[in-house]
Amino acid sequence: MTELTDSLPDRPLSTSEISALEAQHDDYGFAPVGFFPDLDVVAAFVVIIDGDRGYSLGYDRDGDGWVVVESFEDGEDFAGVTDRLQEWMGDDWQEFEQAAVEPE
Repeated sequence: MTELTDSLPDRPLSTSEISALEAQHDDYGFAPVGFFPDLDVVAAFVVIIDGDRGYSLGYDRDGDGWVVVESFEDGEDFAGVTDRLQEWMGDDWQEFEQAAVEPE
């Protein structure tokens, strides 16, 4: 898992980077969770490696960069994993969501 986090940029991912990760689906499964297309930003995602182990990752804007939030067995309740990842993002999640809404 360290290799994956080390290979991520020191910022949230862009839409094109998501596409590149999804194209490598033979090596792992990738699902964006904190995806804000209007901002061209992905702040959190879930990856499943070798079809048996999963990890949720989130971007810590306080300076730690990408961190592994949770490790889980593939087949666990995916909705629960994504809910916990959104909870981990906390205020960041709301800030990204608010930034994606255009002012009236």
